[in-house]
Amino acid sequence: MDQVQIYMWIGFILFVAVMVYLSYLGYKNTSDIEDFTIAGASLGPVVLGLAYAATFFSATTFIGYPGWAYTSGFSTLWIFLTLIIASPLGLIVVAKRARNLNIKQRSLSLPDWLGDRYDSDFVRVGTAIVCLFNIFAIASQFAAGAWIFNTLLHIPYNIGLLITMVLVIAYVYAGGSFADIYTDAVQAVLMGIMGVLVFVSALWVFDGGFTGAFTTIDSVLSAKDLNLVAIINPESLVFYSVPAIIGAFIIQFAFSSQPQLFNKVLALKDPSDMRKMIVTYVICAVAFCFVIFGGLYAAVEVVVDHPDKALLSYVIKVFPAALAAFLGVTVIAAAMSTTDGLFVVMSTVIANDIYRKFLVPRGLIKTDPEKVDEVSLKISRYSVIIVGVLSYLLVINPPASLGMFLWVGISGVASGTMGPLLAGLFWPKIATKAAAHVSLIAGVTSYVIILITDFEEST
Repeated sequence: MDQVQIYMWIGFILFVAVMVYLSYLGYKNTSDIEDFTIAGASLGPVVLGLAYAATFFSATTFIGYPGWAYTSGFSTLWIFLTLIIASPLGLIVVAKRARNLNIKQRSLSLPDWLGDRYDSDFVRVGTAIVCLFNIFAIASQFAAGAWIFNTLLHIPYNIGLLITMVLVIAYVYAGGSFADIYTDAVQAVLMGIMGVLVFVSALWVFDGGFTGAFTTIDSVLSAKDLNLVAIINPESLVFYSVPAIIGAFIIQFAFSSQPQLFNKVLALKDPSDMRKMIVTYVICAVAFCFVIFGGLYAAVEVVVDHPDKALLSYVIKVFPAALAAFLGVTVIAAAMSTTDGLFVVMSTVIANDIYRKFLVPRGLIKTDPEKVDEVSLKISRYSVIIVGVLSYLLVINPPASLGMFLWVGISGVASGTMGPLLAGLFWPKIATKAAAHVSLIAGVTSYVIILITDFEEST
C-alpha cells in the first residue's frame, strides 16, 4: 500500500466519523416531516449558503467537468462561465421572492410550492413525478464516488459504488435535511480549499506560473488537435455550437431552482438574510470552479484510460501524498454533498407531495389524520433506501461521461418546472392553473422526444 492510500484511508475514516456525528445531530433534531425536508425552516444564511454551494457543485464538477476539459480543451471553459454567471443569477432571480411567498404557503419542496401556488394537485403530482428524473443525478454521484475509490484506493469500481451508496443512505435516512445541510456545510469548506489548491498548482507544475501553464497547454493541445484550442470545439460533447453554448447557460440558470437547491431556500429562517446566503454561495462557487482548470493541466501532465480519472491522476502526480489524499476525500465529500440533497428531495416527493398532500386529502388512502405526519416521516426514510438501490443499479456499468449523465436529470426536471416557476414568480397575471398544466406537459413531452430521437447531441 503506497503513501497516498494510507493517508487516504486515514482521511476517509475521519471523514466518516464526522459524518456519523453530524447525522446523529440531525437525527436528534428530526421529529416530523417538516424537519426531514426543510430542517424546520430554522437555519441561518452562512450555513445554508455553504450547503447550497456544496449541493450545487457535485462530484461531477470535480470529476466530470475536468474530464471534459481533458478531452475537449479550452472550449470547456464555457462551463466555468456558466457556473459563475448563469448559476448565481438564477439564485438571485428566484430565491428571495420564492422564500418570501413561502412565509404564507409553508410549502416543503418545489413540487409542493408549485402545487400550492397554482392550487393544483395536477401541478403538484406532475412536478413531483418530473423530479424523479433526479435519479440520474444521484446515480452520477454514486459513480463519481466509485471512481474515487477505484483511482485512489484501488478498490474495484463496483465495491466503491456499494460503499458510496451505503454511506449516503445511512446518514440521510437518520438525519434528513438537518444531516444534509450540516454535512454539506463542512463539505463546502473542503471543496473550496481543493478548488483553489488545484488552480494554484500551476505555479509549481509549469515553468512561468500561470502564463507558462497556458502557453504550454496551448502548445501541447494544438499539436494534438487544433479543435482543442478553439473557442467552439465541434467534437465537444457539450460546447460544439453557439446554440449548444446558449443552452448550457440556460440550463445552469435553471439548475439554481432544482428541487435539492430549492429546499435550501425554503429552509432559511429569516428571508431578510437571503443576501448573506447568496454572497456566501458566490464566494464558494468561484473557489469550486477553479478545479476545472485541473482538467487542462492534466491534459499535459497525465495519460488516463477514462476522462473522469483525469483530475485524480493529476492530483496524485503533482501533490504530496498527504495532500493528494486530502483532495481525494474532498471529492468523496463533493459526491455526497449533492447526493444527500437529492435523496431528501426524492423522499419528499414520495412522502409529502404525493402521499401527504395528494393521496390522503383525496381519500385515495384511508388513514388516521393524527398519524399522517408520522407515516410521512417513515415513508421519507424508506424512500431513501429504495431510491438508493435503484440509483446503484443504474450505474453498475459506469456511464461514458458523468457530466452528461447528470445533465439528463437536470434537464428533465427543468423542462417541467421552470415555466410554472418563473411565471408564477414574475408574471402572475398569465400564471393561471391551465397555463401551468400546459407548460408542464409541453415541456416534459418536448424534452423526452428530443432525448429519445437524439435530435440534439447535448441534453
